[in-house]
Amino acid sequence: MAKKIKIFTGIIIACIVIGACTAIIVVNGKSIDVVNSLEMAESTSNSISIKWSEVKNAEGYYIYSLDEKSGKSEKIADVQDSTVCSYELKNVESGAIYKIRVTAYKFFNNKEYESEEAQTITVYALPSAFAISAASPEEGILTVKWEKQKNVAGYELEYSKNKDFSDCITKTLTKNSFKAEKLKPKDIYYVRARSFIKIDDENIYSEWSEVCKTEIKEKIVMPANIDPNKPIVALSFDDGPAYDQNGKNSTEEILKVLEEYGAKATFFMCGSRIAESNKKCLKKELEIGCEIGNHTYDHTHYGKSVTANDIRKGSNAIKKACGQNPTIFRCPGGMMTSTIQKECEKEGMPIAYWSVDTEDWKSKNANSVYKTAVKYVYDGSIILMHDIYPSTAEAVKKIVPKLIEDGYQIVTVSEMLAVKNGGKAPKAGQQYIDYKTINNNT
Repeated sequence: MAKKIKIFTGIIIACIVIGACTAIIVVNGKSIDVVNSLEMAESTSNSISIKWSEVKNAEGYYIYSLDEKSGKSEKIADVQDSTVCSYELKNVESGAIYKIRVTAYKFFNNKEYESEEAQTITVYALPSAFAISAASPEEGILTVKWEKQKNVAGYELEYSKNKDFSDCITKTLTKNSFKAEKLKPKDIYYVRARSFIKIDDENIYSEWSEVCKTEIKEKIVMPANIDPNKPIVALSFDDGPAYDQNGKNSTEEILKVLEEYGAKATFFMCGSRIAESNKKCLKKELEIGCEIGNHTYDHTHYGKSVTANDIRKGSNAIKKACGQNPTIFRCPGGMMTSTIQKECEKEGMPIAYWSVDTEDWKSKNANSVYKTAVKYVYDGSIILMHDIYPSTAEAVKKIVPKLIEDGYQIVTVSEMLAVKNGGKAPKAGQQYIDYKTINNNT
């Protein structure tokens, strides 16, 4: 009996041991260590590398991106080799910031087991370097611009009179532009900028942009007296005066530039466009010495269909608005007729054609208008523009200082014709292409 009890007890003990071993095996099969030492290994503007310590009993690793707003995690990668303890996030946006965690996993009895959630770290792609442009559009002014960068918290800009940026002035900005004022004309400045993102209150910077160099502009004002021995050009504007648009009036903007530089121009206006809101333009034109011209009452009759009454009606509207008769005429479309010639001769108005056509009405592009004007201008030429276009007003801001810088005196058409012809006033009823060319058959 005792022998049977011993055998039974032995069997029980064996079963307990086997059960315990089995339990241990099952537990060990299901358990998996957490991932440790997770960190960002490297970062560029379009990639992020992370690494961690190997988990010995793992078969692979899952990489998750955490959305802080929703609190949800998205599995973004599966590393199917426990010995590979790194991963590269490719083609990410520059300046992008991510919350990343990594778990280990393995399979037991055809079931997947994943380690408990480990630490979450912040990783980021570096901001990209970008190009800037620097200019001095007005006396004492430095402006810098660049394209707005994605994902950045702000920008750092430096400008200095030294190439090595010693004694530089540093500005931290939130906008993608900068303006410095009251700088000394003719001083040369070097400018560079970079963007940054914020990680735990620390600024992470992009590389610096390429350095831009610009000379601070000096205001050049045309002398009050016209020198017949120096180049002369006449600016002319058709179809005005302009109406207010978005709080601005393009005729007024042009007049501001002319007054600033001591320049003048001839404005060929349509009588029907004169309203209470823009009469002040005529007053300002006369105040700064510009010339008021007639471009008929309106464009109802155009080109060769213009009547004598169209011209008289335009002159009357101008006289009523400013108290002065127009002193010069321009044919709508540049089309001359005997009717136009006779009426202009009767009213004492010479006729102005043009020798440089900016085609501002076609392009409505300030840069194109500017390039055409400065490319084709010559001594004694008449430049055609239209003061009703905001793009033309923007072009004039560059045309006037450029022409003065190049030695031109900017005057009215009648002044230019008289000075270039030895003081003889242009003849009424005659059409001038430039100071020396009369053509009544256009």
